[in-house]
Amino acid sequence: MGATSFAYSDALTEHKWSSSLAVEAAVLQYFFKFAGEGFDSMVRVLKDLTKGKGDKITYGLRMKLSGHGVEGDKQIEGTTAEEALGFYSDYIYIDQRRKGTKSEGKMTEQRVAYNLRTEGRDALAIWHAEDQDQQLMMYAAGKRGIDTTFHFDTTWTGRANNTLTDVDSTHLLYAGDASASTDIDEADIMDLSVIDTAVAIAETVDPMIQPFMIDGEKKFICLMHTFQQHQIRTNVSSGDWQDIHKSTDGKDSPIYKNALGEYSDVILHKHRNVIRFDDYGGGSIPAARALFLGAQALTMAWGGTTLSGGGKERYGWNEETDDRGNALVITAGSTYGIKATIFNSLRFGMFAIDSYCKNPTT
Repeated sequence: MGATSFAYSDALTEHKWSSSLAVEAAVLQYFFKFAGEGFDSMVRVLKDLTKGKGDKITYGLRMKLSGHGVEGDKQIEGTTAEEALGFYSDYIYIDQRRKGTKSEGKMTEQRVAYNLRTEGRDALAIWHAEDQDQQLMMYAAGKRGIDTTFHFDTTWTGRANNTLTDVDSTHLLYAGDASASTDIDEADIMDLSVIDTAVAIAETVDPMIQPFMIDGEKKFICLMHTFQQHQIRTNVSSGDWQDIHKSTDGKDSPIYKNALGEYSDVILHKHRNVIRFDDYGGGSIPAARALFLGAQALTMAWGGTTLSGGGKERYGWNEETDDRGNALVITAGSTYGIKATIFNSLRFGMFAIDSYCKNPTT
């Protein structure tokens, strides 16, 4: 009996590797643990377009009712106690984004003991995970920043018609005694006091920042740059930092995964991709924008990628050969969009915290 083999462009091969890529990319993505379809997720995922046509989703926020009610049998008709429902809307677009790998040829493949499909899948999974993490970080901050290791030019202003929008002044805090980016100096470092301030504002701003509910307790997340985290650690006593760190021990919720600790019901995280600047103060002061995050701070929408054998997957996988069959080319792409959640020109579910932020080794 002859052996069954699958050609490079076989439909079953395409389905297998596109599914595998989706799993690998999700595992590698920092923000994956914060994403979900529920209203209590930091990154709310919309799947309206995964099966249907279109490139835009409009979603809304119903505002709270306000004002007086009526007592007893007093007439309500025609009074201010009858209130129209108020809604704000936001929208998100999706577009395709692809990346590929290409072998140099069969002789090159002969020289190395690599499975090019596996290596290609792994490399593309890492790229897509990093790519989406970088976008989520930029959209949350509303700025591109200066990090040249990103996949995006420093002049990048957004993709898929989702424009990068700066954080409004109502949802932007400054460390220390600074009141603007031009006021930032070396004394305005990230510390616990600015986190206390953020909690106080988050609970009183209208609309308030919706916390995450974990075992019946309200929690927020503060995502700092690695350098900002270093400032906090070196400016609290070792005993206090141990208390902060130990407060997350034994916690099962995904939002505690890789957390630094917890302070004042705020779970502390760090990441190298948090957006940094080099033009604060008088124009040359290094700074970073930490993110104080609650539910629905970001929105991500997915479309479906139609495979050649039918059906849809989150990622498409295409294999073909160049140079008359000599070189294997693999392309993987997905159709999606990312943006900060903004209603009535105001950020929803988050604050930004700007502080002086210098590489501690320089």
